[in-house]
Amino acid sequence: MAVLLALCVGTPATASGRPADDVGSRVDTYLDRLVDEQSIPGMGVALIDDEAPPVHHFRGYDGEGRAVDARTPFLIGSVAKSMTAAIVAKQVRAGSLRWSDRVGDHLPWSAAADATTEQLLTHTAGFTAADGLAVSERFDTSPGAIDRAARDLHRSGRPGGYRYSDANYLMLGALIEKVTGRPYADVLRSDLLDPLGMMHTSAASADVRDLPAGHRFWWGQPVRYDPGFDESGAPYGYIASTIDDMALYAQAQMGRAPAVLDATMLADLHQPRVRSGDDRYGFGWRVDDSDGRRVVHHTGATPGYFAHVMLRSDAKGVVILANAYSETRAPALAAVAGDLLAIVDGRQREPGRGDTMLGMLPWVLVVTAGIGFIAMVLAWRRPRHRGVRIACAVASLVVVAAVVMGPRLLGATARQLWIWAPDSAIGVVATAVSWAVLAAILVGQTRLR
Repeated sequence: MAVLLALCVGTPATASGRPADDVGSRVDTYLDRLVDEQSIPGMGVALIDDEAPPVHHFRGYDGEGRAVDARTPFLIGSVAKSMTAAIVAKQVRAGSLRWSDRVGDHLPWSAAADATTEQLLTHTAGFTAADGLAVSERFDTSPGAIDRAARDLHRSGRPGGYRYSDANYLMLGALIEKVTGRPYADVLRSDLLDPLGMMHTSAASADVRDLPAGHRFWWGQPVRYDPGFDESGAPYGYIASTIDDMALYAQAQMGRAPAVLDATMLADLHQPRVRSGDDRYGFGWRVDDSDGRRVVHHTGATPGYFAHVMLRSDAKGVVILANAYSETRAPALAAVAGDLLAIVDGRQREPGRGDTMLGMLPWVLVVTAGIGFIAMVLAWRRPRHRGVRIACAVASLVVVAAVVMGPRLLGATARQLWIWAPDSAIGVVATAVSWAVLAAILVGQTRLR
């Protein structure tokens, strides 16, 4: 399913265009296996080493069938949070905001009016993941999209502990628009993108009309997905960019563009501030330590796309952009950046595996639905015993309740399940329908008898 196309540009190379050592070939071998085993249609990689030109590796095709190259647009998902944080840092520098400002001082209608700017940045403002998901993927491209989505936010918690949620950065987007009096996309352009030379990056729908389709997975196979752009999601995920531009951005975050992001700003952004599971969270970045080196990174995912930027304190970094995503592939995709840096260090790495159990879920649901349909046929003639029929009807309703309530208990609505896991969504509907009809047949036959 993945079509292999290996290119390598912009690297210290031999006359043949290959890297001077075997690092490039080992990276190629790793990526070949990854796209094959995980069925990734297309991806781009930029390896960054101090002040040398980034090393690019490309695989496959975009959603329109064109070979992936340095100018292929991808959505960067939650890597966008680091850009929003950088804009906030610039507003703090300009005096328009303070880290300690209450959100309500600028947005009195906000669901997080009692939280501070810093709490939004560190996911400690009281929003839950479900709060953010409730207003995500609106695909709203009309003026005022961010403000409308932020006004629709409801907060389930109180300021305090860390809870990762897109809602925090959506509210920051509305805050940026309020204090600047301009659309978020325009502020991003003037404060960050243009100064860094990121000419092929944007959060405005008018600028991303050439964004190719991404891919969702249906029973393990990538299927083209093109729902449109969502300007309301720009502050936390809906920014389109290219490998070339993201390499520039990564280098700026490593201190290569002090006129845009100086050392003080970077220290604020990268300082670990709250525990976030196995690592810590700064302003728009996850922060960890590995082998005595500081690692600053963030993954990003939208339906159909994956991104990861990882930067180390030894001036090495990597950018990953892929045009496919599912939660079953998440573990394997999230491991790529660290694996490639390990290969650069001279260590051996092999692509990780996806979530096997989660990958089996759509198949299990289809089988369960099939059993329900077979049982429907059999239920017309047997069992004849009334008590057995009643017991089977009750058991059928338990199955229906389990498959319908299961996603909700995990915090996912039917719409979210359809957007992020369409095969599982179809499996849930098919299973619920087949077993509900089975229960109805059993109850009806019981009454007739």
